[in-house]
Amino acid sequence: MAGRGGQQDMKQLRVGVIGLGYFGTRHARIYAQHAAAELVAVCDRNADAASAVAKATGAESCTDMTALLARPDIEAVSICLPDRLHEEAAIAAARAGKAILLEKPMAHDAPTARRIAAAIEECGARLMVGHILRFDPRYVQVYEAAAPERLGQPIHLRAKRNGIRSTARRLGPASSILFYMGVHDVDAMQWIARSRISRVYAQKREVLGTGNEDALYAVVNFENGAIGSIDYSWAWPDGLMNGYRAALEIVGTRAAAYLDCTDQGFYTVLDSGTTGGDTHLWPEINGRITGDLADELDHFVTATRAGTPYLQPWREAFDAIPVLDALALSARTGQPVEVER
Repeated sequence: MAGRGGQQDMKQLRVGVIGLGYFGTRHARIYAQHAAAELVAVCDRNADAASAVAKATGAESCTDMTALLARPDIEAVSICLPDRLHEEAAIAAARAGKAILLEKPMAHDAPTARRIAAAIEECGARLMVGHILRFDPRYVQVYEAAAPERLGQPIHLRAKRNGIRSTARRLGPASSILFYMGVHDVDAMQWIARSRISRVYAQKREVLGTGNEDALYAVVNFENGAIGSIDYSWAWPDGLMNGYRAALEIVGTRAAAYLDCTDQGFYTVLDSGTTGGDTHLWPEINGRITGDLADELDHFVTATRAGTPYLQPWREAFDAIPVLDALALSARTGQPVEVER
């Protein structure tokens, strides 16, 4: 393990992880195996969860976020808490002088995101928001294909992200289809279109009783004149292959580009049916987590150590949050809503 069991490499980035659910556990594993990082400590209010991850990675465990952030031997933290808990942790980490990798979304609404932003600016802290599609080769290639000299002027965009109903049941009212899942595509559409969304008109359906939206559809307007459509669903039965379907397209005056992430290119076939597998996001290959998530954390470690800018400025990550608020308001009222920034 990097930095343990031998002479410590003082150039390694010393990291802590706060929140050890689905993503936090993976962050911890990736840091523990990264040659340029040392996973010093992990934190979760569930002592058993913290102990289990600590034992698996060789890190120290704790249940007190404040104690972890007070440690001078930790230079950077991954915050992998539910989005409604981001504010306290991100502001405390900024005041403690840590570089921060904050799992998406930046916050659960724009006022909270603004308070996090104010703390980052006041403290001069470094912040990267974990928008994993910025590290997905499929989305990056669509972004490159949509360069103005190739695409021309954007005419229209379409984004689709559909998941299974058990995810909605698991999260219930703790999150929403917009902030847990939809933030991916709002960020990707604004990034690929090279323009912010200025106006939205959304409708939603809630019939399955999961405590969350079953589906949300929207038409959006971009500042550069392009129009777009969004298709979000948590209504698919749990038998949906891979548990999700995602697609994105952009059409311009010179060219077009699109991707379809439904097919991961890998299948297992049994008498009971056919299932797929993850080949891009965080597949485990030869005992290591690889793919987009590993690339994202590698960039955070590398850029933090070098003092160079992160691939996505945090202000671009912030720009998705007012759009999500506008979509939620439009879906509630049934009226078009201007995005307030």
